[in-house]
Amino acid sequence: MTGSVFLRAGGRVIVASIFLSCLFAGGTATGLWLYPQVFPATAVHDDHDPHEEEEHDHEEQDHVALTKQAFENLNLRLGRPIHGDYWKSILVPGKVVEIPGRSDLAVSTPVAGVIESVTVTPGESIPMESPLFEIRLTDEALLSAQAKYLETLTQQEVAQQEIERLTPLIDSGVVAGAKKRELEYEVKQLVAKQVTTLQELRGRGMPESQINELRRGRTLASTLAVFAPKFVRETHDRKDTPNGYSIENLLVHPGKAVTRGESLCTVAYHQKLYVEGMAFEADLSVLKRIAREGWQIDAETVVDSHTHSHATPVQLDLLRVDNHVDDATQTVRFFLELPNQVTETLTEDGRQFEQWRFRPGQRLHLRLPVERWENQITLPIDAVVIDGPNVFVFAEHHHDDDPEVAEKGLEEHPHDPLHDSDHDVFIELESVPVHLLHRDDKTAVIADDGQLHDDERIALNSAYKLYLALKMQAGGGGGHHHDH
Repeated sequence: MTGSVFLRAGGRVIVASIFLSCLFAGGTATGLWLYPQVFPATAVHDDHDPHEEEEHDHEEQDHVALTKQAFENLNLRLGRPIHGDYWKSILVPGKVVEIPGRSDLAVSTPVAGVIESVTVTPGESIPMESPLFEIRLTDEALLSAQAKYLETLTQQEVAQQEIERLTPLIDSGVVAGAKKRELEYEVKQLVAKQVTTLQELRGRGMPESQINELRRGRTLASTLAVFAPKFVRETHDRKDTPNGYSIENLLVHPGKAVTRGESLCTVAYHQKLYVEGMAFEADLSVLKRIAREGWQIDAETVVDSHTHSHATPVQLDLLRVDNHVDDATQTVRFFLELPNQVTETLTEDGRQFEQWRFRPGQRLHLRLPVERWENQITLPIDAVVIDGPNVFVFAEHHHDDDPEVAEKGLEEHPHDPLHDSDHDVFIELESVPVHLLHRDDKTAVIADDGQLHDDERIALNSAYKLYLALKMQAGGGGGHHHDH
């Protein structure tokens, strides 16, 4: 009885197992039949080429697309590669200094007196013949010398008139000739006294113009006008140049009593200045070659250098090199003569205030020429990106399916977006590997190996920002591979 029960139970298990196996097999067969019917697009082909996918990814990552707004935000400048000579140079510091005895001058009173008026203000540019101060004379010696000079003039005129009166009488024999000879001798003595008195007047600071006025008007001068130093008036002989000098500091005021030789103001003459450069002893051979070859040294302001401004540097001639080495800095000073220019003239209440391009104390960068490389490709340093051993620039990308854009470029369509599927794209730039021969703080010299073409435009600035944008857009854009 028990065995029969177990036999029947085992039979049911075997039947159930057979049923489940049949059911699983049927489901598997049904799935294999339905899968290609439902998912036909996901079938895997055996002829897939992994190199094609890699090339497609590279094409998507070798250029950057910019909208018009992004282009303007970058202030991007496009231009073609420049072929020409490049001067390899050494960059040394320099500064603008005044010429000793020429640039910073003092104005002193030639006589003792009281300041009647001050006609200038600090910073004002003064015409050459304009008086700076008016002084009321209190110098007794100068007043006495004027009186003596007028007295000798009067005595000479009286003696001369007497000679003219006696001449016909002497000729007729009425008056003896001895009287005439005495008068002529007296005139000679008076002329000699006048010469001595004139020297005294000039020595006491009386200007020639006032001496002439004293001779003509026969009136003692009670005031004296003070002008710019004689050097400035003689040097500034061109009327088409700026006034040439300006007032630095005023040291007196109206009503102040001054003694002879006392300083009234200081005058700056900045039409010509010096540039003082500092070079190491190792650079002396370069300076000697510059002097021998007659090469000029480029000078630019520190602001222009740091901002990579395109302002034209000033080319200056080497004037001299110091004969000693500075103990503290171990540098040798050399000097260049710097012609100056007025950049702006301000007018206030009829007074002129000239603003000069170069000012004493201003820092400069000096480029000492070392060697000239002929027929090189030069680019601004901001046009080059250095990423480890790789160096590249960004060139304008044209779509092959638009021959008009590819042929004429963006110059004739500066405001039209490129004709591609994405109408928000204003311009596309692609990275071009180049061989960097040399670089300084402003210029990169690129090998002419065919990577850059004369007829294509490249980004002249913001290359590193384009590089960052390229990394951000990596894998997200599309485009065509460059022909380099």
